[in-house]
Order: sequence, then C-alpha cells, then structure tokens
Amino acid sequence: MNRSHYLANPVVQSFITWMSRNLNSAVFQHQYVNRMTGKQWKCANLSDAYLQYNWDHPAITRLDVKKGADAHSNGLALLALKQDLQRALGAQTADDAACQAAIDVMIWGGVQAYNIDWLNQNRQGLAAHFMAVRDAIDHADLSAEVLLDENLRFNAGLTKVYSLICRDFIIYDSRVAAALGWAVVKFCAEHGIADVPAVLAFPWAPARKTSASAAKNRNPGQGTWTFPALVGGTLHAQWNMRASWLLRGVLDAPTATDSEFSTGDGLRKLEAALFMIGYDLDRNTEQSVTAVTPSSNDFDWIDGRTAAQRRAFRYRITPDEIIIDSKPRFALATINLMLNQLRDTFGTSPFPLANSADGVRNGTSPEGIGLAYLRATSGKGNVPDTSKLAAVLSDLGVLSITGKRGYWVLNPDLATVDRHQQIDIAAVLARMADDRKAA
Repeated sequence: MNRSHYLANPVVQSFITWMSRNLNSAVFQHQYVNRMTGKQWKCANLSDAYLQYNWDHPAITRLDVKKGADAHSNGLALLALKQDLQRALGAQTADDAACQAAIDVMIWGGVQAYNIDWLNQNRQGLAAHFMAVRDAIDHADLSAEVLLDENLRFNAGLTKVYSLICRDFIIYDSRVAAALGWAVVKFCAEHGIADVPAVLAFPWAPARKTSASAAKNRNPGQGTWTFPALVGGTLHAQWNMRASWLLRGVLDAPTATDSEFSTGDGLRKLEAALFMIGYDLDRNTEQSVTAVTPSSNDFDWIDGRTAAQRRAFRYRITPDEIIIDSKPRFALATINLMLNQLRDTFGTSPFPLANSADGVRNGTSPEGIGLAYLRATSGKGNVPDTSKLAAVLSDLGVLSITGKRGYWVLNPDLATVDRHQQIDIAAVLARMADDRKAA
C-alpha cells in the first residue's frame, strides 16, 4: 500500500472529512489532571489544545537552545535540531555528528532510555541508515524493503528523529497514538460503525507508571472498538506513515479552514494538539483490551547494558531513585553527591569508571566514578555497582561517552546546578518517571 491507495479508501476519506470539519468543534473537548503538576488541564477543541501545548524541554547549549516549555520555545528547539540533523546528513555525511544530533533529539523528547545506548553502539553507518529510512518514508510506500527489516529500530525516540528529516511526517508516540485512536472511536460512534475499520486501527501503547495510582490511560479502546498494541519497528513505522498521511489529508481538505492549523506548520501543530490530549484519556468508559495488549511489567522496566562488558540488566526510574532489578537502589541524593564529586575533581574533563572494588578501597585506583561513589556513600557503597549506575546515567544523557573508550564527561545541560551551585538531577528523574518514554 502507498499513500495514494490509503487516502483513496472510502473510510479514510470519510474520517478526513469528519475530522477536518471538527478542528474547532467541542467534539474534541477534553480534560485530565497532570501527574507532575497536580493541575487540571482542559481544552475546548483541537485548536485550543494546541494553544495550551506544554513540553518542558532542557537547554541544548551546543545549539544555543535555551530551556523552555511553550510551543514557541519547542519550535525553536526543533528547528535547531532539524538543521543539526540535516547538516549531519548533508553532502559530507558524518556518523558522529548524526549520533550526537539524534542523542539531543532524544534528550529533548525525554526518550533517552532505550535509545542513547543504541545510538552509541550503532554509531558506525548511522547517517546512511537514517537516510535510507528517510528516503523510504518519503517514497510513501509501506512495502519498502528497509521498513520491512525485522531488525528495524523504530520507536518513540526514532519517530522524533524521522519527523525532523522526512517530509510531512509526524511524531507518533503513545500520546499521539492514544488521541488519534480516541478520535477514531468518536468517528465510529457518530457514524454507527460497530468495529474499528482496519485502515483506522492505530496501534496504542501504555504509559510508563511508577505506581498503580499514577497510571495514565493511553488505551483508546471502548466497548467493541478496540486497537492493537504498538509493538515492533515495522508496525510502528508503517502506522506512523499512515497517521502522517491521514492528518496531512485532514489539513488539506477544503473543510479544514479557519483553524489554528491553517497557518504556519499546521501538521506539527495538529500533532502537538493530539499530543496534549493523549496524555490521559477518559476513564468513565469500559476499556476493552485485545489479547496482544503489552504487559505493564514490560514497560515498567528498562533494558540496559554496562558500557565495557555489555552485561544486560534492567532498571526503573522514580523521582527519588534509580532501581536496578534485583539490586541495588541508587538514591537521588547519593547520585547528586557523586556527580558533584566528579564535577569538583574533573570539571569539564573526561573521567574513567575506575571501579575496581579492591583498587578503590586500597587507594591504588585513579580518581573516577568508583571513588566518587564511595565518597558519596561514606564508604558504604559497593563500588562495582557503578558499572550499572554509569550505564543508566549515560542512557539518560547525564553522562556523555567520549571518544576515549571508557571515559565520560558531565552533560552541563542535564547536570544542572541549583541555587547553591550544587548539581541536582531531580528534574531528569522526575521527567523520566512521569512516563516520558512513549512506546
């Protein structure tokens, strides 16, 4: 199937007409309580949802991007990231530049986990890979060979990269997927359609939660209207393409006039509106879950690997600590103390892991993460555990791997200082714990 075939489908055409007529309609009125702020968010329609867009992003010093949260600030950040990626994929492609650009996209989007380690491990040939996938997406054919590769990596992080290098391509994460499915249910209900049409069965994924009470509903299913799970790179890429074609069709429809999306980058604005709505869906309906619904446990734990030995482990993030499956637990206060030790000792210079238990304790180990951790724990910490802690902090972007194998530097954009000039990564953990990973 290609773009023309998809858009020619009568059901797709009917949905496009319906949604284009309702961009300013109360059909899309919605509200929920934001878990991080405790404040109620509500919108009167899609245009209003965009006007209330909020995404708290960090600074990107190397691109002269200041931190911010509103649509304007995020627009400037995305423009800088887009230009950075385009430079890396220009006439003289550069894998290192493409890797760094993509890492900054992950940090902007709060989807570092799963992704930064993968980018660093696949740095060689990364620019060519990005261009191959980009060209396939721009060709608008779901059957492109690179998109059918069973090893294709395409998730909530990579969708952000491709949204910046492809034509008319939206970010398709769990929030956008949730809102789009929610819209499909409204369309089906209004048109008396008993089951979700296959061409509108946009897959969904659950939000990450830190406790049962904090779980946000991203399942748009209701009654007989059900949606499949968003699993696998090919599935994600193909439905990302369909969603982009569909929403572009909505904005190009003759009835899509006099809305907030008729000026500027309307597609990005519409994506942003859906993103805001999809944070948490309605709870006053019976949610139907298909047999392929992902296990919540699979989404609570994050897969990690140590940098040197590539040993696999799993971790989870809460606002107060980093928890390694089985053991140990790293408290935020301990992590902050360790990072301050590293900052005070090395400044902006690279530092090693240097976490031999015997070497650190008998004084033969050089200054590095191991010794800084031992001091932060008042001599009580198990120094070899820092192999996993360093891997997590690298996966979050707090530590950046340098060209010298086994050495890191502090990322000044994430290892920010408080009013006492002490490093505090509380905001990083809170941002990740709130569910910033999205399928």
